[in-house]
Amino acid sequence: MQVKREYHGIPLPVIHDYLVELGGLSTGEGSVYGEGWSATLFRGEPFTLGALRLDTVHVQFEGDEAMLRRLLPLFDLRMVRAGG
Repeated sequence: MQVKREYHGIPLPVIHDYLVELGGLSTGEGSVYGEGWSATLFRGEPFTLGALRLDTVHVQFEGDEAMLRRLLPLFDLRMVRAGG
């Protein structure tokens, strides 16, 4: 199974660390591997909203469907960030 996600305003190293906290093993800033899953991270074009310029990070998850169904909700909780 493959799942692609795009995030704005969260630095790539922070997303990388969240994946490691979920049991992944880092093979460098751009890849994290866990039991039954892997995630590849890469920078996209910055998102611009008026004078605001936000980082864009793409995350491509691959792995066993059952494992991703358990992993992604836990990852999504970490990606919820309060503003202000």
